Amino acid sequence: MEDRILLSGVELFAHGGVTAEERQTGQRYRLDLELHLPLSRAAASDDLRDTVSYAEVHDVSVATVRAHAFNLIESAAERVASALLARFPIDRVTVRLTKLSPPVDGIVAGAAVEIVRQRAG
Repeated sequence: MEDRILLSGVELFAHGGVTAEERQTGQRYRLDLELHLPLSRAAASDDLRDTVSYAEVHDVSVATVRAHAFNLIESAAERVASALLARFPIDRVTVRLTKLSPPVDGIVAGAAVEIVRQRAG
């Protein structure tokens, strides 16, 4: 059985995109996270110390996306995954980063990448 903490629909403003104008102006993104870790201890104890705080996960993830302008959402998603694995006792993380209303010809709600990374070893 795999336990997970899900944090979905985190909307934020950041500076990313292929063109200099996109990076300078910035735009809206949506972040969805799936953290894999054992949750039975927290379920039994009802104690935050036995799990991962999704409020802290939120703060680290948003700060990571906003820390540096990026060309590709792939790069930003990779940085989020690395930051979460380094900071929290999780086994695996799925990061989905969506650029909302990307600048393409036509109406597109979003363009997204999804990456899965796990702790080495």
